[in-house]
Amino acid sequence: MVKGLFGPTKKSISGKVNELVIFFHGYGADGNDLISLSDHFSSLLPNAEFHAPNAPDRCDMGGLGYQWFPINQNNDGTISLNATNEIISAVTIINDWIDALISEKNVKPSNVLLIGFSQGTMMILEALIARREKLLGLIGFSGGFLGVSHEGELSDCKDTPILLIHGDADPVVPVNMTTTAVESLGRKGFHIEKYICNGLAHGISLDGLSHAAEFLRKTMLKD
Repeated sequence: MVKGLFGPTKKSISGKVNELVIFFHGYGADGNDLISLSDHFSSLLPNAEFHAPNAPDRCDMGGLGYQWFPINQNNDGTISLNATNEIISAVTIINDWIDALISEKNVKPSNVLLIGFSQGTMMILEALIARREKLLGLIGFSGGFLGVSHEGELSDCKDTPILLIHGDADPVVPVNMTTTAVESLGRKGFHIEKYICNGLAHGISLDGLSHAAEFLRKTMLKD
């Protein structure tokens, strides 16, 4: 049993484990929010086992789920994402847990797909940069790039295919955070695709999921 993070899982439809797909939920949610998305990817990855861990800390806002890092409100009412120490700590927990899961399931890092929503997207981008190896891919919904993690000088993580999806009517995480993420990560040498869902607020649409599945299909054909 892998220690560190806990959450729902779903076995592969074939019974084999050649790939790992790991979902990372948003602020105040938990793994149950995303594990059902496995239905949209299992036909493409029949040998994939799906995991949706809860973040390590209970949400600061009472009555909610979990948080990867705290979100604070400034005196003027705006939201502050300045939680560098907490983000770095969560990245270490995530990557240690991923490494342990890879070892337990005997899966290559290049067969690991990370999928995030909102704060979960922010975290997997940070976790990827802190890693050294190429992963199967990273798909992020309604998130952004915080630029906290330190990247290694000789890292193959930049070869990981990335797709960022965002709704143009998102009132929680503005769509320009994805635009800025594409630009910032591009300057670091990453190759990112962007897809904007017309009229979508803060969420994941069937349109976005269809585009994610097509992105994954093309990614697998390249390997």
